[in-house]
Order: sequence, then structure tokens, then C-alpha cells
Amino acid sequence: MRYTSLIAIPLSLCAGMAAAEATQEGADALTATLQTYLGATDGVVSVEVGDDVYDVTLDFAPLIAKAPAEVKATVTPIEFSLTDNGDGTWEMEQDQPLDLTLSVPGAADISVKIASYKSTGTFDEALQSFTTSTTTLTDMALSEKIIDPTTKSETNTSYSLASMTFEGTAEEGADGGVDSKGTYEAIGLSQTMMVPEMGVPITLTAETQSGTADISGLRPDAFYKLIAFAVANPDAAAAAAQQDTLKGIIKDGLPLFDHLASTSAIKAVKFDTPMGAVSMTDMGVNVEANGVVDDGLFREAFSINGLSLPAGLVPEWAAQLVPTSLTLDFKASRFNLAAPAAILLETMDLANPKPNTPEQDQALLAALLPEGVVDITLAPGTITSPLYTVTYEGMFSAGPATPMPVGKATITATGMTAVEQALAAGPAEMTGQITPMLKMAESMAKPGENGALVWELESTATGGFLVNGTNMMGAQ
Repeated sequence: MRYTSLIAIPLSLCAGMAAAEATQEGADALTATLQTYLGATDGVVSVEVGDDVYDVTLDFAPLIAKAPAEVKATVTPIEFSLTDNGDGTWEMEQDQPLDLTLSVPGAADISVKIASYKSTGTFDEALQSFTTSTTTLTDMALSEKIIDPTTKSETNTSYSLASMTFEGTAEEGADGGVDSKGTYEAIGLSQTMMVPEMGVPITLTAETQSGTADISGLRPDAFYKLIAFAVANPDAAAAAAQQDTLKGIIKDGLPLFDHLASTSAIKAVKFDTPMGAVSMTDMGVNVEANGVVDDGLFREAFSINGLSLPAGLVPEWAAQLVPTSLTLDFKASRFNLAAPAAILLETMDLANPKPNTPEQDQALLAALLPEGVVDITLAPGTITSPLYTVTYEGMFSAGPATPMPVGKATITATGMTAVEQALAAGPAEMTGQITPMLKMAESMAKPGENGALVWELESTATGGFLVNGTNMMGAQ
């Protein structure tokens, strides 16, 4: 998917090449466009005229050779073909293995191998995006060794993936930019990690992972220009000398995107640990965020179902107290990213960087939280075991405008009698403190539907904490 995005960069500037026939003139134009982003170093960009196609090769070896001598890296040349449809669109095809290595002594060793990487798509010059694209990879293996700079300890991790397919579409956004949608599915996932402190490997496997990735209002031109700027100004001094240009690119490209949302569903998850296998029938992760806009938003939700622990890890009397499923969904809102971004663009000075003064930090905070608080929302969630079900939801506000977080939450529980019976079967030295606390919580609950217990919680700006209307902090 990253390579597909890379290939999109040169096509965005090729609007003048309308003839369907591949020509040397067209090849020269493509070469010049690619060199805008990758530089003009000999051997990096090669465009050859084929049978009605342009055969493109991007070889990064000459660029890698410019890195410090202690840094060792290799990468397979990227090869793909482009066909001019003659109507402002291009067909792209790529089919090759990929191999990358990176070694930084005392810091990291990384290796990535992909047996087969295939990608096709239709690029629209006016949209500056692929209107349709499909990418398939098979037999991916990644290994990395990360060295802690302080302790010099090593963390070794390896990943493998049998196959993955990504399909995407894009169209002009109703409010500007580009709206894109994508789906993916990966099969045969595995990760093994050797952590120095543990001394034994931990392996995570999953049968499949699938999901979606949607983004609205993407400004691809901003990203293309930022890449071109980075190539033209490869070091800090050069970037500082052209910082007005950089600021203009960022300012014109804001908000970069309007909204993004992704979902992920992972099936048949298994952790192999020294204590035994921890498994789940499925996991889910959802992420949502707004771009650099006034109406700030970030949301993350995850779910776990069918949790199973190794035999003997939990005492028999407590086995049914362990949750088998849970959901958590939280959202942050009522903050502003556009206003502080404007301040940072105005005050940023790459040529003479200085730490912010307290007054500047205060101004940024005021811009970020124009109402003095951020809202944190907990959507309805659940924790379930064979004996009980707990549901919860709530919202609170926190920030410089309120001395204490202010908000409300509701917790509902069923199966408390069964929980007490399970605790009664356990040894007193383990349950002696839990049971009285549970009894106290029950005494503060109010009855709900079907025998449920309900706790309505409220925190106030003056430091009060109410449970079903009773202030647990005194008369505040």
C-alpha cells in the first residue's frame, strides 16, 4: 500500500501527457517528474518506453550510498509499468518480490522480505489519487532487533504473514479533497517477541485479520509537496533556509484530511506464553479521528470475545469470575486543532529554534481548549463472565476551566449473588478484603430491571462525588 502511494506521486504532475502511445518524450517527462520527488541522482530513476507502456524502475541504492558509512541498507529496486489511457487516467501494474534490510550498529537491525507483491490501479490526474486499486502480497517475513541505547539490551521480534489483499476506491469529496474507501484481509498472522526481562519468547498468532479504512477530504497535493520539499531540502539547514515555503505548503494543505475511520476484526487469536496459551475467539479495534479542524475528535474502541486462560492459572473457585468478553469505547471531543496549528505555523522558526515561553504555552492551551475543557465520553460498554454482566457508560469534562473533572456515569450489574457465592468458596486470605467491599457497593446501589443493581455516579467541580445522589465526600 505504501508503494502504491509512492507511485501516485509522479502521476499527479503528468496532466500534459494525453497521448495514449508511449513515447520517448513521455518517458523523459515522467523521469523529470519523478526526479522532483526523488532527486536527480544518477541511477535512481529509470523510465523506458515499452509496448504502449512506460517501464519504470526506482533504484534507491545510489541514495543509500550517501548515508553515513556505519549505516548499511539494501532495498529491491521498485519496478512497475504505466499505461496512458489518453483521458487523464493511467493504468499501473506491479508484480515483483521485495527485500529490504537496514542495519544501524548499536541501534537496530531490520529485515523485510515479501515473496510476491502485486499491485494494479487506475490513477486520475485531476483527482491526484487512484480511483481503484488492488494490492496483494504473499509470504511476508519481517525481523527486527532493537537495542536499548542505555542498557544495551536487545529486543528481538519477528513477524510473518501468509497473504494480504487490499482494495481501495477514491472519488472527489463533497466538501473538497478526496474521499477514499478501502478494505483489507490478511491470513496467517504470527508475531514472536523475545523480551530481555522475561528471557523466554512470547508468540501471538491469528487466523485472519480484516477491516476497512475510510478517509474523507484528503488533500493529496499537500503530501506530494511535502515530499518534494523534503527531497529538495534534505538537511535541517536547507529546510530552515526555506521555512517560509514549508509553512506555505502546510498552511495551504490544512486540514490535511477532514475525517478518517478504520475498523479491524481479528479472528482466532492465541498468545503462547511460558504459563500456557491465552486465546480469544475474536478481537475488534475501531479508530476514528478528525483532521486539523476546529471540531477536534479522537475515538478508539476495542472488544474481546471468548477469552480463555491457561488451565491452572486461576484457582478453580475463581475461574468463572474471569471475564470472557469486554468492550470499551472512548471518545475525546470539544477541542480545537486548527487554532493551535495556526499559532505554531506563525511562530515556528527553524533557523532559530527556542523553547516556548510560559505565555506561549498558555496561548496554545487556550487555542486547543477554547472552552477550557475536553470532553471524554464512554459509550455503553460491557464486561461479561459466566456469573455476571457489568455495563457502563458516562461522560466527563476536564481541563483548566474546572478545578475537578465534572461528569456523570452509570454502572449496572447482574449476577452479584453468584459472585458472592464464588467468593465464599475461596480462601479467606484471598477474598477477605473483596467481600466487604462488594457488600458496601451493594448497599449503595439502587434496584434496576430484572434484579440488576445500578450505581449512578456524579463528580462536581467543587470536589463532590455522588453515588445515587449521596455525596460520598461530605457536604461539598
